[in-house]
Amino acid sequence: MKLKLRDLLMVSAVLFLGFIAYSNFSTLAKNWTSTNCYKNIQYRLVQDGKKGKRFRWKLQFKNNYHQLVTFNYGITEEENNFLTNQRKTLQAHQTSEPVEIYTDQQKFYVLVDGLSFEVSGQPTEPCDTE
Repeated sequence: MKLKLRDLLMVSAVLFLGFIAYSNFSTLAKNWTSTNCYKNIQYRLVQDGKKGKRFRWKLQFKNNYHQLVTFNYGITEEENNFLTNQRKTLQAHQTSEPVEIYTDQQKFYVLVDGLSFEVSGQPTEPCDTE
């Protein structure tokens, strides 16, 4: 049996892509943290190096409710800045794809508010954590 260069390149490419997929999967944080407002919405963060002077992170959300949810979220490095300027929709028990975010500091806050069980985002639910 004679191996061709093309076959060797194909096998190498498949192994390389498999290694990359495994590496990305294995670097995700194992621990989920409940948000301050909704105990059934959790998130996890993984630091993913730096880009210039900024820190790069991967952020994921998980919906532990038994139904679809929509909610607002935001990232801030200032303790008194409560702007949530992003929107997320997750099906029951769905985990979001990682979102890449950048910060100037390693200390920052993940804010979640405006949770609704409707696609329209209305009505919103009050916080359920104590």
